[in-house]
Amino acid sequence: MTTNLFLTSLISIVADLSTNMSAEQRYQRLLEHLCRIFPCDASALLKFENPCLIPLAVNGLSEDTLGRRFVVSEHPRLAQILASDQSVRFAADSGLPDPYDGLIETDNDQLLVHDCMGVTLFIDGEPWGVLTMDALAAALLTTSTRCN
Repeated sequence: MTTNLFLTSLISIVADLSTNMSAEQRYQRLLEHLCRIFPCDASALLKFENPCLIPLAVNGLSEDTLGRRFVVSEHPRLAQILASDQSVRFAADSGLPDPYDGLIETDNDQLLVHDCMGVTLFIDGEPWGVLTMDALAAALLTTSTRCN
């Protein structure tokens, strides 16, 4: 990732804060900006409403993902992300099921996620939600500089 790309994306994110748009549009644009910086095939912003994580915006995931509710106790990867105060990366060979398997939009039959990471977003020390990024190719999140 180049410093210029990071700064350009950061400036765009800050500029969006002063733009008159709906929360849904703002969340979607945030994901689009983040995908310019971090390599992934899919990303999602989910709000924590105990006991669920509710998708507010998705990029690269099927549209019906927005209507889902992910019960944290039923999704060990999301539970680990939510329990951490640092970013969490899951190895490509992790035995934990990925909540997005079958939900990533793709042109071929490969629907299983191979590489993923996430981070909990906090407000006043309390978890507000999580940001997740997923890739179909193993190690994509560490070697590439772009996402779809």
